[in-house]
Amino acid sequence: MEKERYYTENEGPIAEIEMIALKKAVELSKEIEGIQQITILIHTKRNTGYIERTIGEKYLKDLFNGTVSAYSKGPKLKIETLRTYDKAYGSQKKNSILLAFGLDSKELFKYDDNPSIKGMVAHQWMKTGVTEWAQAWNATELTSNQKAEPTDLPDVVVQEALNELSKVINPSTGITHSMDNDRCKTYLRALNKYDYELNPVKVKSYLIKNLNWDNRHAEDLIKLIEKLNSGSFFKGGEKTGLQNHIKRWKSRI
Repeated sequence: MEKERYYTENEGPIAEIEMIALKKAVELSKEIEGIQQITILIHTKRNTGYIERTIGEKYLKDLFNGTVSAYSKGPKLKIETLRTYDKAYGSQKKNSILLAFGLDSKELFKYDDNPSIKGMVAHQWMKTGVTEWAQAWNATELTSNQKAEPTDLPDVVVQEALNELSKVINPSTGITHSMDNDRCKTYLRALNKYDYELNPVKVKSYLIKNLNWDNRHAEDLIKLIEKLNSGSFFKGGEKTGLQNHIKRWKSRI
């Protein structure tokens, strides 16, 4: 079953929309089988304004302890901060719904990798805060019930280069192995030399949604792109015969 993803586009603290986000998280916990917890994720213990407005200040301590049920015999509601949740990240085995208050796209992409998270509801004060994540996954906006416009695809030659790279590298390690890293640098250098747009948002969305890359591995590739786009250079990879790669990718289109 594909992960359920929802977000809100409001700007500023609007209690009614925060309640809509909470209600959606509870609704998903009823619809998706085996949910054991609704994790309310905030930046720090000082960022509890969302919870105080929607659930009430008197429940804060119990919410941090994970002793409040979402409904009768339902999963527990538990507040986690980025620090406390990151300690459990990777070892977190409870099937959960993630209700993210105030996180941005970069943070959401990271937690989206966790297979134990079966649904995500992202609420952000800044309208564009979660746009990249929402568009990459075609998430549903809660107040309008409309799907986010999908991120534009990269140029077809860039797609072919990424497709080929994805077939030859180890998907569990991304481009961390030296040979895979060099190959990636060669491909990016070729695309850059022949003026193919390397848009970080388009490329990351394509890697994650179309090629099933983990966020952490996609980020490694995006860092290389950002280096090229800034006019910098990187060591490693081939510097000659780059046109042969372009010809090969174009021949497949």
